[in-house]
Amino acid sequence: SVGPLRDRMIWRVVAGIGILCVPQFAVLTFATVFLHDFGHVGIAGITATMVTVQLGAMIMRVASGRFTDKRGNRRAYLRGSTLVAVASFVVLGVVVGSGHRLPEALLIVLIAFAGICVSAWHGVAYTELATLAGKDRAGTALGMVNTGVYLGLFLAPLCIPHLLAIGSWGVVWLAAAVCALVPYLLFPKPAKSV
Repeated sequence: SVGPLRDRMIWRVVAGIGILCVPQFAVLTFATVFLHDFGHVGIAGITATMVTVQLGAMIMRVASGRFTDKRGNRRAYLRGSTLVAVASFVVLGVVVGSGHRLPEALLIVLIAFAGICVSAWHGVAYTELATLAGKDRAGTALGMVNTGVYLGLFLAPLCIPHLLAIGSWGVVWLAAAVCALVPYLLFPKPAKSV
């Protein structure tokens, strides 16, 4: 059989995971700056938001894994979770780009929701990738995806200041939505039931 380095489907899933990490890292690296500079949120509100994002993401990762283990629907879940993340960032981008003064609580809820949505899928994606690669090649596939994830971790904070320079926070969050949409096209479709 073809090894992971020569398997197009493995590369598609690796690319999808790496790209889907970009909006996640956008929240993790710049939500504090956004809330402070754009939303004028204080340190307590910013701390509560980031704790909520991390705790929510932890809970959702375990719940997502359990949910897909019971239903055997990892592929459908992954594609669906990308669309939920897209929607959360579109709402955030449109609301932020509206030009209106926004309540701190609304910004906190929107950024926390987007951050949790774009962080919930990890365990499911890694499991699907390992399944696609097979137990004898899972190490290679997981090494490939970790490289992709760290590329996303590098690119997100590198690109955001440039997006802010040419646009606004609304542009940043809409770009995050576009990044979250690309993996929908890359992740495999659910197998058709016979």
